[in-house]
Formats: sequence, structure tokens, C-alpha cells
Amino acid sequence: MGIFTQIFWNAAHGNGFTGTLEEIPNHFGIHFSPFFYILLPFYALFPRAYTLLWLQTIALGLGAWPLYALAKKILQDQRWAIIITVGYLLYPSLHWINFFDFHEIAFFIPLFITALYFLETAQWQWMSLFLLLAAMTREDASVFIFFAGIYALLKRQKKAGIGILIFSAIYFLISAKMIMPALGGGLLRLDRYGQFGSTASEIIKNILTRPSLLWTTVVTAEKFQYLLWSFLPVAFLPFFSRFAFLLLAPGLLENLLTRYGSQFSGLYQYDAVLIPGVFIGAMYGIYYLQKYPKQYLQYLIIGTIITGYLLRSPLNPISFPLEIFQSNPKWDSYRTILQFIPAQASVAAHTNFVPHLAQRKNIFMLGQETLEPDYLLIDATDAFGFKNEVEFNAYFDRYAESGLYEIKVFEGKYLLLGKK
Repeated sequence: MGIFTQIFWNAAHGNGFTGTLEEIPNHFGIHFSPFFYILLPFYALFPRAYTLLWLQTIALGLGAWPLYALAKKILQDQRWAIIITVGYLLYPSLHWINFFDFHEIAFFIPLFITALYFLETAQWQWMSLFLLLAAMTREDASVFIFFAGIYALLKRQKKAGIGILIFSAIYFLISAKMIMPALGGGLLRLDRYGQFGSTASEIIKNILTRPSLLWTTVVTAEKFQYLLWSFLPVAFLPFFSRFAFLLLAPGLLENLLTRYGSQFSGLYQYDAVLIPGVFIGAMYGIYYLQKYPKQYLQYLIIGTIITGYLLRSPLNPISFPLEIFQSNPKWDSYRTILQFIPAQASVAAHTNFVPHLAQRKNIFMLGQETLEPDYLLIDATDAFGFKNEVEFNAYFDRYAESGLYEIKVFEGKYLLLGKK
């Protein structure tokens, strides 16, 4: 949240999407997301982190509109279209994506679904526009769009399919192999597939030639649980449509071939690339199962939608986080401390402070600062970001014993160090 708040603040002040919380200063070297320029005017009008959260929430909600239209077109049945749309709005992974801060890939969902609707209705200009917008959300979005080109070919949309394949390949090569390296970055997340190798070619080679390594990576209890929670809310319908399953293939490969747990937990933004395919696949699954009694099939799907929502969503009525509306002594202490920080001061702070302090030129996570900050905010009960308590304490002692800082203590555990 702090990363995106700072880069939007910098962009609104004419400094581009740059920041001090990532591996390199220019965010577009980490993820190439020119779609941000469409969101920037809204942030410039309302320069708050909340603006980004509202934009994301609205976008995800609006995804229901083209999904309903697409379901109605494919299934020729309004009731089925309503069931699919309600399933989308109650889909647990959609809630978790929105629950976990702000991420550019969330906007891929409504844009890609809209593009697929225009593909289905042969409105090529609108399809091209929304595919371009979807590609602009992040450099690897073009990989998922590439598979949409194969999907179009299987639907006998030859010209559209070939056009999509060419566009997505060129877009990916330009963004990932030219623009991002020129900004000091590139595809920096290959380390999450490190068991297969250190380079893209080595990873692909070992995936294809070392079946035992592939087996031990994919066939785990955690991965099966991930698949269960991904497809249970749609009654596993995508498995009944082989060609629609193409839209799921790249996202499933991305999340199943890694050993980075967050990617297959179903609790973060990584499922954004799956959601369009999940519901397109569900539509075609229904289409191929229509020979069975319609009423019973509808009851089954409604039941799985409700089951998934109640058991998995963070917004279900059983475990809804009501505490966010209540007073919290820790949060109250944090708010008090934040009032002592001048607007232009450089700051190093714990992760929970960072988003609230990110509208400035220099903000760092504790222990990752590249210059001596004017202020440090430390929660003495939380060693997050450090290997252990010893390293955490040594970090604090280094600043406390430098003689350069005055120390204020709040509630006996929250520390504010300010330069004298």
C-alpha cells in the first residue's frame, strides 16, 4: 500500500511513478503499468491512499456488468446470467484481492472480461481497445492475452486470434525486454521458480525435462487445497470445457509451478489472472451440461457459490472483521505518533506505518533505508523485516547510541526517534 501511495504521489508531483520502497526507483522497471496514467487524474484530485482503494473496488464491482452480458450471450438465459454474475460478486478470491491493499493486476479482471465480451460479439474495435487497456495493467498481462488469441482461434475467429497473438507477443517483448531493462529492472520475480533454475530459459528447460522435480513442485497438499478453493465456488464447471480452460492455463501454471506460498494461498492478488477464466469456463461448462435437468444444475451451482462464500470469503457473515469499525488502542497510539512527523521529513518506519507516511519523497521500511532518515518509527514488539530479535535490537541500538536522535516513548513500546 505504501509503494503505490508513494509512486502515485510522486507522479502527481511530476516525478513519474518513482519511489524509495522497491528494489529500483522507477516502479515501471518492476512492473510496467502505463494504465496508471488513466488512474492518476483521480488521485491528483483526491490525493489519498483511499482513492486507490475506491478505484480498485469500483473496478472489480463493475466487472459484473460485462460478465452478465457475456453470460447472457453465451447461455441465452437470463437466469443463468444472473447466477454467474452473483457467483462472481460472491467469489472469495475476488474479495481477498480487494481486501489486500491495492494492486495494478486487479484492474485486469474487468478489462479482460469486457474484451472477451466484445470478442464474442465481434465488435473488433472495442475488443482491441479493452485488450490494450488490459495489457497496460502489467507487463505479464500480455501473456494471458496471448492465450486469449488461441481461444479466439478455437472459436474460429481467425483474424482476431492472429491479431491478438501478434499484438500480445510484441507488447510483451517491448515492455519486458526493452522498456523495463532500460529503467533498471526487468522480470525480477523469477526467483520464485528458483527450484527450476535462475533464468527463464533454464526454468522452461527443467520444467520440460525433469518430471520428478515438476511432480514434487505441483503435487502437494497445499496445491490441491488451492485448486479446491479456486473451483469449488463454481462447482468445478471450467473442467467441463477444454477450450475455455485455455484462459486458465497460464495463471494456473504461474501459481502452481512456484514454491512461493502466497501465490497459491488464494488470499492475495495472484488470483486476479485466474478469475476471468474461472467464470468464462463456468459459462461453457454450463453450456455443455445443459442436457441435464436445468433446475437441479442451478440448485447445485447456487449451493457451491454460497458454500464457497461462507467458508472462504473474508466478508462472510460468520467471520466478518467487525473490529475495523471499533476502537483499537494500538491504532490510536499509531495515530498519535504520526502527528509528530513533519510532511517533508524523511522517515524509516514499520510496515504498518508506511502507507500513512508515503506521501513524501523519502520513506523506507525499517532496515532498508538508503540514507539517514530524519525520523524513525519503531514498534518494539514487532521485529517484522528483521531476521531475529538480536538483529532488530542491534538496529535500534545503532541509532539510539549515535547521539543524533531524541527518543520519545509511547505506551512503553512505540518509539519515535527524531534528529536533534
